Parts: sequence; C-alpha cells; structure tokens
Amino acid sequence: MNLHVEIKRMMFITFGTIIFSIGVSYFIVPADLLPGGLTGFARLAQYGVTQMGLSLNLGLWIVILNIPIMILGLKGISKRFVYYSMYSIILQGLFIGIFEANPVPIGEEILAMSVLGGGLIGLGAAMTLKSGASTGGLDIVAQYLSLKLQMSIGYIGIIVNTIILGVSLLVFDAQFAFYTLVSFIVTNMLIDKLHTAYKRVRLDILSSHGDEIKDAVIQKSIRGMTMMNARGAYTNERRKVLWMVLQVHEVYDIEKVIVAIDPDAFITMTPVHHLNGFFNRILIS
Repeated sequence: MNLHVEIKRMMFITFGTIIFSIGVSYFIVPADLLPGGLTGFARLAQYGVTQMGLSLNLGLWIVILNIPIMILGLKGISKRFVYYSMYSIILQGLFIGIFEANPVPIGEEILAMSVLGGGLIGLGAAMTLKSGASTGGLDIVAQYLSLKLQMSIGYIGIIVNTIILGVSLLVFDAQFAFYTLVSFIVTNMLIDKLHTAYKRVRLDILSSHGDEIKDAVIQKSIRGMTMMNARGAYTNERRKVLWMVLQVHEVYDIEKVIVAIDPDAFITMTPVHHLNGFFNRILIS
C-alpha cells in the first residue's frame, strides 16, 4: 500500500465530506428542504420524531440509517470501498452534528439556497466517489445497481430521489417540494458529470517502445491491447500505435506504467459511448 496515495485519498474524502455536510447543514436544512439520498430519509425521520416531542441530532440519524446500507455494500461492493465510506459517514455524523448545533445564517432566498446547497452536496459526493468512497446511504445502492444494471449513477439517483420527493409532498408545502426537486437535479447533474469511475475510455498510445509497453501493461493489469505499426509523417520514424479500452479510474495507473518506460510517449484519451462485446468491469478497490 502506497502511504502517500492513501493519505491523499483520505484528504479528498475528508474534504468532500466537509463540503457535503456544509451543503446539508447551512443551505438545505435551513431552507426547510430535503437533502437527496438517505440523508433525506434521515431528515424526514428527524422531523417525524420532532413532531412527537423528541429530539435527535441529524448527524446521528444519518449514522444509524446507514448501518444496513453498509452491510449491503460489504456483500455487493468492494470492502475497501465500504470501509472508506464508513469513514465518510462517521465524519458526516460529526460535522453535521456540529454544524446543526452552531447554525450560521446564510440567507433567505430559497432558490439560491436550493441551487447552492444542491451544488455543494453534489460536489462533495462526487469528490468522495472519485476517491473510492461514498457519502453513504443511497450512493452505495446506486453504486451497486450501476455495476449490476450498467446504468449511470446519477440516473439511478434521480429515480430514487423521486420517492423522497413524493414523501416530501405529503409532509411539506408544494413550494418546498419544488425547490427540493431543483436541489436534487443540481446534485445529480454534478455527480454524473464529475464522477466517472465506471465510464469507459479509449486510450491511444504512440511510442517507439511499443513492445515493452505492451508487456508491462498486460503484466500489471487485466486489459488487453491492440498494436499497429505506424510511421511518423515528419520524422519518418517507425513506431507502434497501441489502443485499449478501460475504465477511467484505471487510467492513472496505466499512464504511470507507460511513462516509466517512455516519457515521450504520445497519449490521448477518448470517451467510449458504446461498446459491443465482452468488457470486464473492475470494482474500485
């Protein structure tokens, strides 16, 4: 395990969780809106017990409701992914609890609170997902379904959050339900644009050390490559063109292998929108 990489990952998870918690505590909740995902259900649970004269911190509700989701994650997703997610969830419980106990007035414009809150939640969740973890709750479910059904995580999030929106229509005024929907859309658009862990890309490598690169990549990953002979139009030098399809989260490690062999290798990356044939999807680990 590379200590430097692990420290960097933990820092990004921590920073993403803080941004997520700020969006929930200082924008969404003060505007009487519902956060997306399991945090929204936690907010509904908190509201329900408050109506019965009881009081329980939102951060604690989030931790409690995430316990069964973590069990699902251990069965269906990488254990390391779940362990990092548990770290994020515990941080949420801590930060949201602190922020809730120390409110800071931001503003009263509900549309601005909805958009900014949804944006911060989406940014924080995407940063955490890109670091190989999750802010918990329905992100875990969406991650699981994304692997099983080959669907976009953001699309799954919109479907699930529709259920929360329907519940909010029964509990809150229709106006607040509308602005809750706005925050959901902003959140899921950001997650879908920024989190690309399971999206596929085509990597093209032009190098005079093609055979060495091919051997190293095959040795260090499960990916195959296609090799073609090429000749530079300007230099007239003979080189190899190698191309391969992989997931975005694999690119960093593959590039390190290539550059270690040929620092001058010319590398391009192109999104793959359609793929026919066998392609092995790898869990973030």
